[in-house]
Amino acid sequence: MFDINSTDTIQEIYYENVKELYQDLSPFGKYAGVLNNFIFRGESSSKYKLIPSALREHNKKSIYSLAEIYNLRGVTGNEDEFEYWQQYAELQTLKKFFKISDDRGLSIPDVPILREEILNILSKDYKVAETEYWLPDELLEIAGLAQHYGVPTRFIDWSLDYNISLYFAAVGAMKQESFKDDDYMVLWALNYTHIEFLKESDIRIPLRLIKPTYHRNPNLLSQRGVLSCWEYENHLKQMHPQNLLNQLNNIPSEEFVDSFSKTFVLVDRTPQDELLKKYVSERDLPVGTLMYKFYLPAAQCHTLYKVLTHLNFGADSLFPGLNGVFQRMKDDALYDPNKFDESLSYSNQ
Repeated sequence: MFDINSTDTIQEIYYENVKELYQDLSPFGKYAGVLNNFIFRGESSSKYKLIPSALREHNKKSIYSLAEIYNLRGVTGNEDEFEYWQQYAELQTLKKFFKISDDRGLSIPDVPILREEILNILSKDYKVAETEYWLPDELLEIAGLAQHYGVPTRFIDWSLDYNISLYFAAVGAMKQESFKDDDYMVLWALNYTHIEFLKESDIRIPLRLIKPTYHRNPNLLSQRGVLSCWEYENHLKQMHPQNLLNQLNNIPSEEFVDSFSKTFVLVDRTPQDELLKKYVSERDLPVGTLMYKFYLPAAQCHTLYKVLTHLNFGADSLFPGLNGVFQRMKDDALYDPNKFDESLSYSNQ
């Protein structure tokens, strides 16, 4: 094990095998303090970035389709890259998720600003636009629920248990047929207790941490989930989109187009760890280490999976009901005992 590219904000640590990782993360290991003060996220590849699903480039078309916004091309030609439109599409998607769920009598958080609109033909979007940040506090619970059923949001999923995060990394990696020497799984660790503590000080970090109500979301409960969201400025304060398009169609001057393009901010798809590092660096904040990035060779995924299932961290414990049972069966089918690292002398091979 060795440290590389360490900074005060984010430290990157590489391991050669599963045993080294678990030794350091044990209650008696080098990073024992990480166990109680951090939340975790597992990635099957170091190529994946900490970008919320709603901001991933390949999800852009899906966001607008879910919001039933089509042919979004005005006078500038790149309206679908405006933060304003992005937030508007996310809002319409959550409104639709809320309404359909409510119409079917499903257990969902009550959101007054969305409920007011169900029987009213007049949009209540202006109430959402009155808040400083996107997402508004009133939408956090419904967005957290929607996230775990596949709706793209500004949230990133974390877990209070690193074994749960390692499960997702291992299963994702096992789906690959072969690995290169520079292929790594990643375990992210975020110091949530320190970030929450700093919110009461002059050096607060604009990263929101949300623990949604577990009783409505059995998956989140089983996975001990926590969500993070950067404090993006709310751009819905600008005029209603239909009125905006009407004005644009009536004023096709190049000067207005140029001014219009400069007025609307483009979507920021910067990964969350980079936002955090940049924010701290630009302000020279004395906050210490806020994140760890633990690397494990992707070829160790089969060994990691065997260890995790022995510790009872399989799909049957992380996904409630019979769906979890069948998912466990599919995961077990991916496992190849011939790829287990025999050098570790693991007793339950």
